[in-house]
Amino acid sequence: MSGSESSLYERLGGVYAISAVIDHFSDQLLKNEKVVNANPYLKEWHTQEFKVRLPGLKFLRTLWACSVTGGPFQYAGRPLGEAHLNFRIPPEVFDEVAEELERSLKHFHVPERERSEVLAAFNANKSGVTAGSILPTLKK
Repeated sequence: MSGSESSLYERLGGVYAISAVIDHFSDQLLKNEKVVNANPYLKEWHTQEFKVRLPGLKFLRTLWACSVTGGPFQYAGRPLGEAHLNFRIPPEVFDEVAEELERSLKHFHVPERERSEVLAAFNANKSGVTAGSILPTLKK
């Protein structure tokens, strides 16, 4: 980035625009059966805990997005790999979540360049977020 170029955070429109995308993305993700029903761990999270925790999750997602795009905020949640380990998210489900994020970015008419940069930041976490998918299944 040259000295005169705006940060991705600024090009996206700052915290208000980013939070609108995250709000839409989070609501749409809750409706995405490929994600919600991907495995028993994700189904339990989305049907029981998710709705109660959704406002806080939107807040943390917004902080994360603002942080990785060069905004003035620090992400305060657990590292993404650690936070998602027990959900055993398979790579194809991660990809579906990325597609949902892209749909939300398109919904708000985010230009291609900025969409690509946001998705690159998101996809940089794929190996950590999907690491739990190789854990052995525990019998209850």
